[in-house]
Amino acid sequence: MQHYHLLEREIAEDDPGLAGLLAQAHGQRERAICLCRRDHKLPLYIAHRQGGYVLARWPGTGPRHASACNHYEAPDSLTGLGQVRGSAVVEHEDSGETELKFAFPLSRGPARAAPSAFTNDKPAVRTNGLRLTMQGLLHFLWDKAELTHWHPRMGGKRNWFVVRRALLHAGLACRARGESLARVLFVPETFQLEQKEDIAGRRRSDLAMAHASNEAIMVVIGEIKAIEPARFGEKIVLRHLPDWPFLMDEEMARRFHKRFAVEEELWRSDGGGGHLVMSASFSIGASGLPQLFEIAVILVTREWMPYESLDERALVSKAVGEGRRFVKGLRVNLGPDQPIASIALKDTGLDATAVHLVRNVSDPAYDDALAALMMTPGVRHVAWQPGNSLPPPAPRS
Repeated sequence: MQHYHLLEREIAEDDPGLAGLLAQAHGQRERAICLCRRDHKLPLYIAHRQGGYVLARWPGTGPRHASACNHYEAPDSLTGLGQVRGSAVVEHEDSGETELKFAFPLSRGPARAAPSAFTNDKPAVRTNGLRLTMQGLLHFLWDKAELTHWHPRMGGKRNWFVVRRALLHAGLACRARGESLARVLFVPETFQLEQKEDIAGRRRSDLAMAHASNEAIMVVIGEIKAIEPARFGEKIVLRHLPDWPFLMDEEMARRFHKRFAVEEELWRSDGGGGHLVMSASFSIGASGLPQLFEIAVILVTREWMPYESLDERALVSKAVGEGRRFVKGLRVNLGPDQPIASIALKDTGLDATAVHLVRNVSDPAYDDALAALMMTPGVRHVAWQPGNSLPPPAPRS
């Protein structure tokens, strides 16, 4: 059970008085202390988000928490976060806010008609940690929202309402170009036919900036329901935006299918159990429909846990099925030629265990990089492939 020190008292995470205490401490600008380890002082800050108060991990302290702690985060060097932390992602300890720098524009500006679609798919940009690509932003927000975290109590409790709320909370804690990321982040709410008119009104309010100027660019994150033919190309229909398709001309559609061929194949082969999530920059054209620029997609299981290959889906499903506690690693800006730890098991004792996928085809450069990654201190390391067992959880005290 998670415990905190707050306003001169110790309190458990399930204590009914925690919410009131958090509100009081927030008003007094007091911090909380996580008590997962008594030998370290681990501060948490209190954020006010969408009418409630939440405890958030202080920047850079994740690996110092006990591995079983809700606020534990594996060392950045095990994932793509290590490349962007301090450059594309700058965390300010004084405010608890995170500043993001993007490799794509948030306005078209008077000098150009529109940004070039898929520009951040170029390898020279995709592997550069100085600015987040569209993939990097999607991965970072998914992690910031702790949608990469799993424990057995989450079973059956994640749906789009929960995912959307977590993403919006994450956006409120980030800034880009001097303003809150929430200002340009659009995550559609769960569609309900009987509330269609009310939802349309709220959507127009959420998109007010883009409606006010065709130079304004926003970012949408939503689940892809279908990719269908359109009169002059194709259209992407998001599950909770059935009446507002994202259009692609023939050239853009061709490039989309080429770039995301693996993700589409895995999505279509999943039997409807998983989800394909899109993040894209867009503006609103004269027709009132969105014009796409940069696009990235991420595959997630039915539990909304990310994966990028059939083997990794098997690993995540095995960990979920066995009731394990773990964190999923993400690439952020890194390309597929660089290894990351697929998951970090949090239930193996004082030290977490990083689980690395073994590639089916040997690649000396990749194998050497993986061997070096598995020397990262602070965690244990295991190599895994389908058919292998996972390291057993530590006995509960």
